[in-house]
Amino acid sequence: MNRVFLIGRLTKDPEIRTTQSGSKVASFSLAINDGKNKDGQEITQYFNLSAWEKLAEVLERYVTKGVKVAVMGALKNRSWDKPDGTKGYATDITVRELEILSTKAESQALQQQNQSGTEDDANTTSPSSTKKDVTPQEELPEIDVDDINNIQMPF
Repeated sequence: MNRVFLIGRLTKDPEIRTTQSGSKVASFSLAINDGKNKDGQEITQYFNLSAWEKLAEVLERYVTKGVKVAVMGALKNRSWDKPDGTKGYATDITVRELEILSTKAESQALQQQNQSGTEDDANTTSPSSTKKDVTPQEELPEIDVDDINNIQMPF
């Protein structure tokens, strides 16, 4: 079984492109808090992910830097020849399911708080504290890539 479950925040806006065959793909990275080290400092792990077709469209439309998401995906290994003649290796995650846990408005509110210095740690502010800024149409469905053909998308 090849499954990965992650919850984290996007480190930057998703990069959207279309392949030569016409498929849409979104590339993005997640920052995941992975506990604390012996000095009490947060340990952050970073992961590169890609999402295809409808999931890429959802990311393009609704997700920006700082938005918290939950993903289920599969590990994909890749290799390439570097200019110095050695082989490079990387492990990426292909997203199969995506759930948006915060909205753009919530993430923007957290970023503004952090920039103004009113909050030292973005993780101490719960999404519900900014919920009043979120309109009902911003509530997003959970999407399973296997069910894409059977779903009536709200957009």
